[in-house]
Amino acid sequence: MLTARDCLCSRHRSVGALQRYRDVAARNGNEVLVYAVFDEDDGDGRFLGLVEVREAALFPARVFADLLVRRQPPGLDPATPVDEVWARLERERCDYLPVISGEGAFVGVVSRFALVAALMEHEHALNEERARLIDNLRCELENRKIAAAVFDATAEGIMVTDVQGRILLVNAAFCRTTGYSEAEAIGQTPGLLKSGRHDAAFYAEMWRTIDETGSWQGEIWNRRKSGEIYPEWLHIDLVRDEQGKPRYYVGVFADIGSHKELRAQLMHLAFHDALTGLPNRRLLLDRLGQAVARAQRNETEIGVLFIDLDHFKDINDAYGHGIGDRILVEAAQRLTHLVRANDTVARLGGDEFAVIVEDIVDEADLAEVAEKLLTAFAEPFTHDEREFFLAASIGIARYPGDGETVEALLMNADTAMYNAKQQGRGRYYFFASEMHRRLARRIEATDILRKALASSGLMLAWQPQVRLADGTIAGVEVLLRLARHEDASMPSPAELVAAAEESGLIKTLGHWVLREACVAGARLDGRLRGFGIAVNFSPLQFDHDCAPRVLELIESCGLPAQRLEVEITESAIASENETLVRSLETFATAGIAIAVDDFGTGYSNLGNLLRLHVDKLKIDQAFVGGLEHDEKSRKIVQTIIQMGRNLGMTVVAEGVETLAQARILRDFGCDLAQGYLFARPMAFEDFARLFTSGTPIPH
Repeated sequence: MLTARDCLCSRHRSVGALQRYRDVAARNGNEVLVYAVFDEDDGDGRFLGLVEVREAALFPARVFADLLVRRQPPGLDPATPVDEVWARLERERCDYLPVISGEGAFVGVVSRFALVAALMEHEHALNEERARLIDNLRCELENRKIAAAVFDATAEGIMVTDVQGRILLVNAAFCRTTGYSEAEAIGQTPGLLKSGRHDAAFYAEMWRTIDETGSWQGEIWNRRKSGEIYPEWLHIDLVRDEQGKPRYYVGVFADIGSHKELRAQLMHLAFHDALTGLPNRRLLLDRLGQAVARAQRNETEIGVLFIDLDHFKDINDAYGHGIGDRILVEAAQRLTHLVRANDTVARLGGDEFAVIVEDIVDEADLAEVAEKLLTAFAEPFTHDEREFFLAASIGIARYPGDGETVEALLMNADTAMYNAKQQGRGRYYFFASEMHRRLARRIEATDILRKALASSGLMLAWQPQVRLADGTIAGVEVLLRLARHEDASMPSPAELVAAAEESGLIKTLGHWVLREACVAGARLDGRLRGFGIAVNFSPLQFDHDCAPRVLELIESCGLPAQRLEVEITESAIASENETLVRSLETFATAGIAIAVDDFGTGYSNLGNLLRLHVDKLKIDQAFVGGLEHDEKSRKIVQTIIQMGRNLGMTVVAEGVETLAQARILRDFGCDLAQGYLFARPMAFEDFARLFTSGTPIPH
């Protein structure tokens, strides 16, 4: 409320008795609206009144001046309300009123102008405050609209209850998720949504946490209006009033049913093969571990069958992975249909599967299962109007006899499967301890070979090939040896080669053997005179760039191609490997001789011999060893020699150890022979001295 004090006029002049003339006369009269007159000069004198006339202030002793002063209306109390001030001005018919304090002291002057100015200023302040309040109200309304929009637009369901648990507010997401409309929910309690899956202890613990901490969150199962039970992630917050007392409970929740489905799908993918849907290796290991634990507890046996599809890679290479994948899916279905519901069929990767069979009685039970699994491939697989015939090799290991751990059982079943393939494929094979010994020896041989290649631990042994007619050296075969062969437990050369083939080291090993042979042979080249250096080649060495690589190597070593002899087994040329055939044709064109080793033990035919331009046939030592006592061996050897001579090939007998064998071979017309009768494999320096001496070897 405005008072007289708020409306004091600032344009008045205080004039004392003795200073009136000087002070008033010194002022510009236009700047002062009214003069306050006192009876003393220091301004502390008695207030006489107000005058508007300058002269009255100059000459107050005059009668009209005194009358003007004395006729002043009474002064105003500073707390007088504005409306009363205005009424006094009207009543007194004046423009100015003095303001006098309760102690009688002059405070100031109120004028009509000052009153109007104060009222206008006050009105302006009120207008500004009103505008500010309106702006604040508008912002508040806008914020409320935004909050309401967010409340309804949020994807999470929201429910607000009072402290008694009655529902006060719900949003649109609440209605969509629960199926209840806003009208159906308001006034009810959250018990409307109870699924019955949680007991009283669950809810008691939840409310205890809210009371102690002010919030709770977790997974809870609720029921929709339709009766469907669904999982949600719920967050409850306690809202308190200004005094800190509970006022509302706000629950925010999200339906996580789809998340749980996604999580279930991810879990399925983590433990199942994406192509076939079968358990993968990870799940197989887990189930096998559980099966072993049960068998140990119940003193029962289990079996593990390791299955590999024979020649499946050929289908992938010839017809593409699309056809291959469809065959794998069908193979998985066939295997699954042939085992019991409590047995496990898993895909380990590629074309490898495994089966866990529990509660078996004896080996016959597993044999019966294996027979059923083999029959799964009796019918052809038909895709894109083509029929594909597949077989499988199965290895079987038993718990506890063949291993007491998951790793041992799988490894031994795999070893047995490998032996099934070696026995001719399309069959099953039980694990035996001898297999494990062979597997361990193969691993040991691979390790020794790898270290030998890295540390110059290999050497070549040279074994002469002798003309049976005169005992002169006509050729030599280089053989792989360990540089330090300390005891009989070390792997044999044949084991080293097998280890190289299985481990992928065969190309590295073959390159080393060929380079060493060519470098050494180049030192004898001037004295060779048709002499050939035979180097054994594994079928796995023949890839698309085998021939160019060999020709480049012998050229870099300075050995003429005519001095090299590539030796391959009869079974290798029977495989009809086109890459091998093309490589041998390139060798023959370059002048490299081709020799067939172990002839008579494989499955080649005359067509292969003629097509490959074979220069030498080497009779296997198994036949040579029976020459003295076995008529069939003599007939086979005689036939091979005769055939070779008719085809213009040189015939070499291997493993000759007695003079009697040498005489029989000479009588049959065999050209060359090698074996312990003539010389054991030796170091290159020893062979070079023997060869350069020119002395015939006794025979």
